[in-house]
Amino acid sequence: MAIPAKLSEECDALYSQLLAAATNSEEGLKKVFFQNDIQRLLSDTAKSANNLLPVLQELQNHGLIRASRLQGAMCWSTRPRGAAEHIQKLSTNERALYEYVEDAHTKGIWMKDLKRRSGIEEGKVQKAMAKLEGARLVKVIRNVRAPAQKTYMLFHLVPSDDVTGGSFFDAGDLDESLIEEVANLIVFHVRMSSWVEQKVPRSKPQHSIESEGDTVAGAESDAKKRKRTADIEDSAPARKHRSRREDRDMIMTQLAWPADSHEYPSVANIHGFVTTSDVIRASKAQQLSVAEIQGVIDILVWDDKLERVGSGYRTVRGVSFRPPGFVDEDEEDEDGEGEGNGLTQAPCGRCPVFDLCGQGGPVNAGNCEYFTEWLSVGAGGTEFELWVMPEIVSVRRCTVVYT
Repeated sequence: MAIPAKLSEECDALYSQLLAAATNSEEGLKKVFFQNDIQRLLSDTAKSANNLLPVLQELQNHGLIRASRLQGAMCWSTRPRGAAEHIQKLSTNERALYEYVEDAHTKGIWMKDLKRRSGIEEGKVQKAMAKLEGARLVKVIRNVRAPAQKTYMLFHLVPSDDVTGGSFFDAGDLDESLIEEVANLIVFHVRMSSWVEQKVPRSKPQHSIESEGDTVAGAESDAKKRKRTADIEDSAPARKHRSRREDRDMIMTQLAWPADSHEYPSVANIHGFVTTSDVIRASKAQQLSVAEIQGVIDILVWDDKLERVGSGYRTVRGVSFRPPGFVDEDEEDEDGEGEGNGLTQAPCGRCPVFDLCGQGGPVNAGNCEYFTEWLSVGAGGTEFELWVMPEIVSVRRCTVVYT
């Protein structure tokens, strides 16, 4: 194909204005310009179509713009200058295939659709696309909806989220660890702004509460002795040590903020926290959109971890932050008791009459009903070994087989 003469100054100036307007727009190079748009851009509405069309035709001959028809009217869109130089050297078939890829824009086009729409032989299509790919005019991308299909797109474009799946896909595969990490960050951030944590006394049974007027035997005399000791001039001030019992009597609770006195995190606030966090790789964090964060928040709401409050969100009371793969040994099970360890999982570790158990006594390992219930879990032909303390049973090792 013959290469046209050098571009005139008037055409070059118009192309620069069109390219700048397209680059600064939301559509990018996909933006189309109608005749009125071009005249307004040139600030010359008096320029007639007869005078404007030759300039546009020259730009089209150089491959800098392409003409199309939209809603029954002619319009034009720009191309990168580097791509335009390569287009001038393409054959008729190669240029036709390039324009089909160009029409697909950020969605891309499958190889089978190129063959069907162009009507060119399969071998020639593959050879032409290989040449376009080598000239860095087109590129192959992976479509998450059809990963087995070969999809082509213009080299300078970025695939849409419909093609790549969004930020939560990596090379066409769903990044489950990233989703879990983002969900944990959201719960952590929202939880910090949802409740006021405060230690309060644990509720006690009614029978254990003593009236203020009751005096335990010997308590009055002990108080007097302590008072006399404190009156000694050289004695050091008494230190009050917090006992473990006092710690057990206090529990951490979450108190709600008074109505209309606190602003809960919004989606935009949560998005800002996640994208500026050092936990997620910076390149990946920049790709996360507000809509994608909203999608994760919706999942957390469905899982009863978050709830909507006004224009923001707060965590459901009692929800805690857990890193991926973290297992809390103190987490309560269905019976209201923690999972514990190997000792507490055995019957003796949780036996309510452990202090009364002993060999020869009313409660011993020989007639223990809890052992029978615990060992019944292995029913069905499971063979396992049980090691127990020698002072509890007379045998140190026993093998139990259920059939």
